[in-house]
Amino acid sequence: MTLTNRSGGRVSRKHNTVIRFAMGAIVVVVASLAGQVPAMAQTSVANSPPPSSSTQSQTSSPTAGMNEQTGNARVLKKRSFLFPDLAYNGKPLTSGEKFKLAIANSVSPATFLGAGFGAGIGQAADSPAGYGQGASAYGQRFGASMANRASTNLIGTYFLSSVMHDDPRYFVMGDGSLKESVKYALRRLVIVRKDDGGEAFNWPGVIAPLATVGLANTYMPDAQRTVGYTFERYGWSIAASAGVNLLKEYWPTITRKVLAPMGIGHDSDKP
Repeated sequence: MTLTNRSGGRVSRKHNTVIRFAMGAIVVVVASLAGQVPAMAQTSVANSPPPSSSTQSQTSSPTAGMNEQTGNARVLKKRSFLFPDLAYNGKPLTSGEKFKLAIANSVSPATFLGAGFGAGIGQAADSPAGYGQGASAYGQRFGASMANRASTNLIGTYFLSSVMHDDPRYFVMGDGSLKESVKYALRRLVIVRKDDGGEAFNWPGVIAPLATVGLANTYMPDAQRTVGYTFERYGWSIAASAGVNLLKEYWPTITRKVLAPMGIGHDSDKP
């Protein structure tokens, strides 16, 4: 697949690679989940209602160790300062709470650090080239990154999640191997929890970044407002989300085993 830009020229091979990566990642993850459709209808551990007295004796054996099974969604014992969207209780969020979460995500330390790091990478690579170099150019890149993240949060975390009754928080698995953690982090790109504890396709997580990169064309340099560059930014956004999901998955462990001994974190972050 080769896209063309507005001047009729072909999009570079790098652009096509990023676009294919984004599309391929979604297709592969969705395909890998095709055989797990029954599991998508189940309620996760964090939100599961207790069995009724009439059925408890019949189900006590299968559910007795559910909290110890690998792959179940967990909640932290307190709110994460770095990642506000890490779930620390199983109660569904109201629309107002989703709006507050969108704002908290937009101004969280993780967002500032990510925007600063991304702006630095863009500065080193002179991308987007229209910004140039120097402190002013770095500020523009940083501001654009912050604006992108705020737009994604308002569109996905608040608006679409409220309309579709999705839970925009990240529920860690927290006890899997590296392979299981990677699979779970990728799965959360395309699967979202519902307010009632069930699961569905993650439309907010897929649509919001695409809407954001389209909106970003209003303040991007003219040379970057092409179809190819738009989908390149979308591809990088999806890839970044996958990496951040994996970091969130290990964040309770990092807090407990690395930060807590240094006096920075607290062991109460253990899920």
